[in-house]
Amino acid sequence: MSHRVFPVLFGSVIFSLLGCASAPTSAPETPAGQSESYPTVQLLSWSDFHSAIYEAKKQDGTAFGGLPVFMAEVEKLRGDGLSLLIDGGDMCQGAMAFNESKGMGMVDVMNALRIDVATFGNHEFDYGPGAKYPDSQRGALQEMVEASNFPWVSANIAAKADNPYAWPFESVKPYIILEKGPYRIAVIGVIAQETAIATTAEHVVGLEFQSPAEVLKKYVPEIVAQNPDMIIVDAHTTGVPVPLPEEGAVVPDAVFDGEIGEILALPEEIKKHIDLILSAHSHKSFIAYSGDTTVIQNFNGGKEVTSMTLVGDKNGLHVDRASIRKHVLKHPQIEVGCGVQEKPLEPIEVDGEMLMPSQVGRDIVHKYEARMTEGRCDVVGCLKEDIKKVYEGECALGNLIADAMLSRYPEADLALQNAGGVRIDMPGGDIYRETLATMMPFENYLHYVELAGADVLRALKVSSTLKHGTTQVAGVSYKIEKGCHNPEDINGDGRVDSWENNCLCEGVLVKGQPIDSARTYKVATSDFILNGGDDHGGCFNSMKLIEKGPVIRSIIAEYVQKAGGCFSAEMLRKADAPRIQFGSCEGRFAK
Repeated sequence: MSHRVFPVLFGSVIFSLLGCASAPTSAPETPAGQSESYPTVQLLSWSDFHSAIYEAKKQDGTAFGGLPVFMAEVEKLRGDGLSLLIDGGDMCQGAMAFNESKGMGMVDVMNALRIDVATFGNHEFDYGPGAKYPDSQRGALQEMVEASNFPWVSANIAAKADNPYAWPFESVKPYIILEKGPYRIAVIGVIAQETAIATTAEHVVGLEFQSPAEVLKKYVPEIVAQNPDMIIVDAHTTGVPVPLPEEGAVVPDAVFDGEIGEILALPEEIKKHIDLILSAHSHKSFIAYSGDTTVIQNFNGGKEVTSMTLVGDKNGLHVDRASIRKHVLKHPQIEVGCGVQEKPLEPIEVDGEMLMPSQVGRDIVHKYEARMTEGRCDVVGCLKEDIKKVYEGECALGNLIADAMLSRYPEADLALQNAGGVRIDMPGGDIYRETLATMMPFENYLHYVELAGADVLRALKVSSTLKHGTTQVAGVSYKIEKGCHNPEDINGDGRVDSWENNCLCEGVLVKGQPIDSARTYKVATSDFILNGGDDHGGCFNSMKLIEKGPVIRSIIAEYVQKAGGCFSAEMLRKADAPRIQFGSCEGRFAK
């Protein structure tokens, strides 16, 4: 760990450095043996907020998150002592009002919370050109960064020689060393290499997403030379404990896969200086330990905040592992949203304690709702019950999207939609335009193309690896042998990576007939897939564009409105006609 000896900090200096929380509570009690020379620091972390400004309601009358509750909980947990607030990326993509602002709504939120630092997630790149920078495919993000009252850190995004747009933005640094009372805390940001295929391709043109572990090998010694009291890695990267623990569980002696696993496998002379990894991107909740390094991840959508106490001594700052707490923001519904009358805010029970929801949070929501150009509360249809998203396997909501795509082009043979495009569970009752837009918030456009059968099979082989969930379909049925070992160069890049196992069984049917590799099919799909998103690079070599259609979420709204009546999970996913199945291929894999 990092080591530093620092002088006594007098009370008047402490007072001048403290933030003023809008709803302060008492500072954490000083642990035994802790002196005024070494005050504690309250650290709060969250990630993958995804513009979740509205609470996620349940049929039992409870809800999770929502901006007024989230902001109030953060202010309560901050306390009135030294605090450190860190966002782990993917602030963006969710509610219509914030999407129309191209991220500026989330900047308002984080500015109001007075966070200390943030890193980029892949969805920060989703919005493309901005109002101030209309000629840059990263213009909206540049405007977000310039409007932020907090620094952004990202160490492993490099501009290529032919990069056509600004990068890095002037205020973005690989890391920052924050002054907190007598302490100097280094925070370095890293992002997943798969960002190149996890956002709109044209928005990251000219950028290279380097290995987080290799970049840390470069920067950690540089940071250590500046003698900080703690090093934190803000990591919007792949990697979860293996096996995956139960939600919120503590994992001692954790073994990680993905990029977190690569970071934890760094040589000891590097790893020993990394005190804390705040991981993100996978939308899982856990507390894990790997030697002296603590690794945390939170639920997505503002449903959870993690708090911990950093304890100082003559050797620097350390995580008090006994202090780590997961705060799940479950509470009674406060009736903010479409279809209900808004009521005055009043104290409610959240995480076992009474909390007054934030008026500032509600005001920010109202501010951006007033700027909207679409009717977010227009009713476009209804659901008979809550319908949950499914990432691996056939998903009723995925079927709804694929059916809507196919209905736009009735002469098409099939439709393909990536699983990651389905973002939330859909509540029963009226379907509002807002709910549909939150389920599929991305500015992905429907494309109608001609495609060789061999390339259709290649796309389904990508699905069969389960690396990015299962491709949702209409007009097609297929079977996957889950966890098979059948290496193949699926994306045609000349090598076989560890994820590339062709687990697609023979017997793929298109409109009830065996697929013909040599035949040309008419396909409705998204520009995200066509541009190589979710490892679909090389899958559309034979593509011939027939027509570029509208934004897919508008197609869904039209489809639901025309259908009339109420949808049910049974209607969308027919038990006697499955589109996606799991089972044994009996050695017969699709060629």
